[in-house]
Amino acid sequence: MRIVFEKVRDSGESSFVCRDEKAAVFSCPYHVHPEIEILQILGGQGQLVVGDHAGRFQPGQLMLLGDGLPHMLCSDAAPPGPDNDTRLRYIQFRPQDFGDRFWALRELQPATRLLDEGSRGLMFGPGSIAAARTLMDRLWAVSGSTRLLTLLELLDCLARDRDRQPMASLGYAPAVSHRDSVRLTRVLQYINSHIADTLALADIATKAGLSAQAFGRFFRKRVGMSCIDYVIAQRISLACRHLLETDQSIATVAFLVGFNNLSNFNRQFRRLKGIAPKDYRRQALTGLRRG
Repeated sequence: MRIVFEKVRDSGESSFVCRDEKAAVFSCPYHVHPEIEILQILGGQGQLVVGDHAGRFQPGQLMLLGDGLPHMLCSDAAPPGPDNDTRLRYIQFRPQDFGDRFWALRELQPATRLLDEGSRGLMFGPGSIAAARTLMDRLWAVSGSTRLLTLLELLDCLARDRDRQPMASLGYAPAVSHRDSVRLTRVLQYINSHIADTLALADIATKAGLSAQAFGRFFRKRVGMSCIDYVIAQRISLACRHLLETDQSIATVAFLVGFNNLSNFNRQFRRLKGIAPKDYRRQALTGLRRG
């Protein structure tokens, strides 16, 4: 699906969308729509781009994406089986469908501020995720006015989360043409599928149909960092997953995520995570055993 603008419509009689999606390989192109989206990750891991934020998605995450904010999700390759599928559910709605006077009500001011902050995308803290999941479970089980009231309760719950963090940078201003969306989607999917290979900037630029110099400017403007820094960040994020989920050696993990030099892997890992790979693994596993 090569699009920049997604037209959203609910199949029921509700004024907003509630959907549940599951796929062995989930690839959502870099796209935008005029609806605000509340997105919950229930299964799977992979590449996440929100505005100029580039990171990873994983089970348990809950985020709010403002209207007009470009985003993309691309799942990692995983062994066949329902337990490895990517599963997400999301709510999409247009605030203007409820009217300006509705959002101006004093009781809704926290929710209104939340939606304003969502222009940069918001990732919510663990403290609110359990309560939000209960409310989202209810949304899928009710209809009519109860469904609308549950949405408002969910927004109130998220508005009280003091640990929420913005995703896109403060100065980010989404401005994506259809052509740029197609080009960036092609590049990000290529990087994701070849993350462990030797990635030459010239080869990536070719996928975008640009010279290396023009591609460098294009990528930095659209993603907020250089292509090289983006690749390194994705490799280190993938390395964290290997360190936590396997007992492979540090050198093996470095090779699996595309580093052919162990000292460079250790240096880049420490630069991005503030800690050496072996210490990251030890501290994480110690915390899991205590939990």
